[in-house]
Amino acid sequence: MYLARFGVPALLASTAICTATAHAQSSQAAPETSEEILVSAQRLNQTQVSGSGSVGVLGDKAAEDIPFNLRAYNEALILNQQPDTLGEVLENDPTIRTTLGFGIAGEVFVIRGFELASDDVGFDGLYGITPRQLVAPELFSSVQVINGASAFLNGAAPGGSGIGGSVNLLPKKADRDMIRATVGYTSDSHFSGALDVARRFGENGEWGVRVNGSARRGDVAINDEFHSSYAVGGTVDYDSGPLRAMLNVNYQRLRQSNWRPKVAIGSVIPRVPKADANYSQPWSLIKTTDFFGTFSVEYDLADNAMLYAKVGARDGKEDQTTASITLLDPATGAATGSGS
Repeated sequence: MYLARFGVPALLASTAICTATAHAQSSQAAPETSEEILVSAQRLNQTQVSGSGSVGVLGDKAAEDIPFNLRAYNEALILNQQPDTLGEVLENDPTIRTTLGFGIAGEVFVIRGFELASDDVGFDGLYGITPRQLVAPELFSSVQVINGASAFLNGAAPGGSGIGGSVNLLPKKADRDMIRATVGYTSDSHFSGALDVARRFGENGEWGVRVNGSARRGDVAINDEFHSSYAVGGTVDYDSGPLRAMLNVNYQRLRQSNWRPKVAIGSVIPRVPKADANYSQPWSLIKTTDFFGTFSVEYDLADNAMLYAKVGARDGKEDQTTASITLLDPATGAATGSGS
């Protein structure tokens, strides 16, 4: 009788089913033998929500080592979910509710009951760099959510919002060699595609280059609402012992037309309309174009001391024709509309 024993380590990217079949060898009993087969794999596309990350002046820390509630949604989650905007990523967070600003297409995030304007979302620890109103999430390696009064970490939000917490976006960089092409299908009228390339160079892999781009366009779940986004990002980084440096540059162009606006209501809440109903104006339109990026340098003085400097810039342009609605009578549905 031939016996096979399979030893499988806990770290597996997919599940393999192994079977062993017993065969009669001969009329004489064969000596028992044992063979061990080891299977190894890597979790290169594991969706994660981690409790650690870069927290400004404190460096890279785990949530249990800082007096804040920290969660980070990694790029595998963004890749697998294929979100259209940053708000769709933050829908995974139980402390955040995403809504729209009045009369605009920009997202507003309500954290623990307090508003966080899209203008006050941080990028690589800096404010004023992230594109206004809407953000293409394909450009980022991590979306961090910090609950609580966290102005000590990255400074106070310039717009005055973010009392209940903050959101920080981290750019992609070359952690390993990779070539990845992605095709997305949301419906018969909404498609997307992306290309992501990363390489490390040098005698010890101290240089890294990563370039990624994405494109999506088409109608969404709301009737006649059209979204399109085109984004390209590139990062060059250097990591050699105590010295680290990184340059990140991004381009984003978004367009939304006939988007369903936020509705202002009085003290009486009307009957909720259908989820796909669109009460917008067909001439409502917003187009944004942004160039933005950061440059950072870090040097480790000791295991628990580091010098760092970081600068960033953004050049943005917006063209929009907005429509807004104010409900007058919840019983009849009478409302007034305005545009600008």
